[in-house]
Amino acid sequence: MLRPAHPCPFCILADHGPLEFGKYVLLSKLAAGGMAVTYRARLTGAAGVTKPCVIKQILPHFADDADFVDMFISEARVAMGLSHGNIAQVFDFGEVDGQFFIALEFVHGQPLSKVLRRTAKSGMGFFPIPLALHVVSKMCDGLDYAHRQVDENRKPLGLVHRDVSPDNVLISYEGEVKVIDFGIAKATSIVEAKTSPGVVKGKYPYFSPEQAQGRQDLDLRTDVYAAGVVLYEAVCGRRPYEGEFVAVLPRILRGDYTPPSEVNPAISAELEDIISGALALDRHERFPTAKALSDALVELLYRENPRFTPTLLSQFVAHLFTDELAADGHKVEVPSNFREQLASWQRSGVDPALTRAKTPSVGSGPRSRSNPGATRASNSGARQVSAGGARPPSDGSAKPPSNGARKSDARRSTGLNVPTSGIRRALGSDRPGPTLPEASRQSDVTPPHGLASLVAPLDADTRPALPSLAAPAKSALPVTRGANTSLEVARALQAHEEQEMSERRQKLVRQISLGMLGLAFVIGAIYGIVSLLTRDPNAGRPPTTTVWVTSTPAGASVELNSRMVKGKTPLFVNGFVIAEANTLVLTLPGHLPWTKRFTPDGRDDPPLHAELQKDPKHPEPPAEAPVAPPLPVQGATAKADAGPGTAPAEGEATTASTPPATDTDPEREFREVTYPTRLLVLRTQYNALPVPEYTTASTELNPGTTYSLHTEGGAAYTEGSPTSNTLAYFLEGDLPAEDSFGLLSGSPRSVKGAKRLHVFALDETGPEDNRGTVRVQIFESKWKPPRYLTFDAQKHALPIKPEHHMTLRGLNPKSTYLFTVRDDFAELRSGPKGRVQRVLCLERGADVEKSRRTYRLLEVGKRYQLDGLETLRCTFPDTKVSDNEGALAVDLVDVTNMTRREREEYIRNSRRSAR
Repeated sequence: MLRPAHPCPFCILADHGPLEFGKYVLLSKLAAGGMAVTYRARLTGAAGVTKPCVIKQILPHFADDADFVDMFISEARVAMGLSHGNIAQVFDFGEVDGQFFIALEFVHGQPLSKVLRRTAKSGMGFFPIPLALHVVSKMCDGLDYAHRQVDENRKPLGLVHRDVSPDNVLISYEGEVKVIDFGIAKATSIVEAKTSPGVVKGKYPYFSPEQAQGRQDLDLRTDVYAAGVVLYEAVCGRRPYEGEFVAVLPRILRGDYTPPSEVNPAISAELEDIISGALALDRHERFPTAKALSDALVELLYRENPRFTPTLLSQFVAHLFTDELAADGHKVEVPSNFREQLASWQRSGVDPALTRAKTPSVGSGPRSRSNPGATRASNSGARQVSAGGARPPSDGSAKPPSNGARKSDARRSTGLNVPTSGIRRALGSDRPGPTLPEASRQSDVTPPHGLASLVAPLDADTRPALPSLAAPAKSALPVTRGANTSLEVARALQAHEEQEMSERRQKLVRQISLGMLGLAFVIGAIYGIVSLLTRDPNAGRPPTTTVWVTSTPAGASVELNSRMVKGKTPLFVNGFVIAEANTLVLTLPGHLPWTKRFTPDGRDDPPLHAELQKDPKHPEPPAEAPVAPPLPVQGATAKADAGPGTAPAEGEATTASTPPATDTDPEREFREVTYPTRLLVLRTQYNALPVPEYTTASTELNPGTTYSLHTEGGAAYTEGSPTSNTLAYFLEGDLPAEDSFGLLSGSPRSVKGAKRLHVFALDETGPEDNRGTVRVQIFESKWKPPRYLTFDAQKHALPIKPEHHMTLRGLNPKSTYLFTVRDDFAELRSGPKGRVQRVLCLERGADVEKSRRTYRLLEVGKRYQLDGLETLRCTFPDTKVSDNEGALAVDLVDVTNMTRREREEYIRNSRRSAR
């Protein structure tokens, strides 16, 4: 029996059965992402006719935004008009119970990302190059069709996918290639640009340089670049740029990636040229259209693989996903010829020595991108020998390579005797030529006499050999008296010839020596002139690097080493001298100057973030109601020392002066805020909890083992309050700071990579009225009995110190508040694993005995609707605070008396004032 639509259908498990969703029936969940949840569904029409389809439900926080809804509807209309064999058809979109959705054709197959992962796991090493060329060419055909769409007035629509990646390319079991999600990425970017201005989100390894810079004037060449990244990943088994965003972004902007042939030796020079052409930094130097890239791939595919058919792709995918097809009731039959082809691919993918050899060209230099449309020069001047015989030479000299062709190709077409395997092109005849006589195989081309003279030894006769004439035998003739004279004349003639030969040889040596000296002089002069013309004005200066600089509030002016930098924060600042101390100063009207001494190493320099402190002598004018600007973020938190009382060391952020203390604790405002306020700033330096300094329930773990944790029992922390089995946990070890803390309850939670587990509770009133115990079950495997860690409410509830958390007081328990965590920069330790995007909070109501005591993890980019609380305490569990940096800002709005539309408008205005 079908169940009615659920208000939160993306929360339903697959084993709960089918679910009605308007005129569709949701059958099973396929995937979930940051924008939508995808279901396999069925459309029932008249007379019981059914059609399989896919329903993509948009997540609620996108649907709450009016701009997104308008953009989504506009883009969905355009997507429904796209009809191409390489684009998944969108045939419906709409809204069911406030839930926006689009309906797409069902493609019975797998996403390219899963195909690539399964290929790597199968032991092949690399995705077969012919299949990669075919898949990306078909993908480009679909992109080109969308790029060329026009409206009813024949004006280009300017469609750009913006999110081309293996996740958005489907390969059916029949060998079809389909691009999905056209237009949705643009609508999503509207919401992300408003929720996190200046922050680049998405699948950044596939970003073009202009997309990584956050530019809005993206065109079809952005999709061409992403297609090049997909091609690189397919043939190399990895993306050209791997790692965290802060490390990848500068490499994207520099075009700093490993050449494909160094990753996969089977990649030919022509394919590497095509990849470099698609990944050009300047979009004007890339392939002008996706069609141009597709044509280059198809030409290369059938030139090197003349017998390729798309059936190989369907057979390969069926081979990889045999179990999935069998589960659906499909029998997989592998032809014998495909098994042979598969074995060939496996050998070439696993052992690089068996891949195609690259014959280096004489004197070849660094590779340069070739014009993908240029026709390669063939080796028509050289005889070609194959297993089936030799092809006779063409009737004419080889044409010179066209503009943009590889120089090595031109060298290969000079007609010299350089035999090359595989020189026959696929576009020519496959029939073997007539077999040459044995004598003709010894030397295809005779070097010119001048060339032989240069390479012959100096004492050798360089004259061409003449055929000897048969002469009558004279040995039987009697020797006459004139024989001596004849012999002396012969010897004299021989000596004269040898002398002439020696003189000619010496003259030749002198001529060659003078020529070499002259050539060396000319080369030296040319080198000197070129050096003067191309001399780097920065030559002799110390090397510099670029660092990403941000501030709170944004819009600060930047001065580096007494030199003003053009632009306002956030921005990339160039000119940091490597391995030397640089002075960075940020200024903003109404705030104290912020100064930092920073010594970059030029490799993985972290971003710099400044929290500008308000200047008490020049206060900002008060904001008008009802929209108030956020409270200024005060303090400087870059590379903190052991405590706020110690003097700053080199590389540490300082301020020009310290504001006058208004309380006994000058840093109290960093640890306690009283409502009303528009902005709650949680600083990792001042609001972090050093867990090892407190008494917790803890035990050792094996970092290489995955554990399943859940709690049993209950504990209470005030007199008369109900018990709870929810506890906070903290993990020590080499794991990301984002995963080092969280909450435990009766539901199992998996942890890995930790060497020690801490379990604790946050306590505001002291241990006197605490009672109860909670057991934490630590389950390793079914072959080992679980062990238990006991939490005692009187021993392990932490009365955390004021300097280790932030307290928000004065909230009205009868009001409803909307908390939104901004996507700011916060670190619990330096390095790629140090960034944190959530904070542990404890909610408390007005009546201590009757109110609930609730833990909550506030995460970046999410909104939380809270009511019934008077106090909120938040902290960052950590091992130490000396290496913490940055902060998370939380927007706080009272939405008790607002309608949904008013609430959305209020949030939008608050963000504008914050910017």
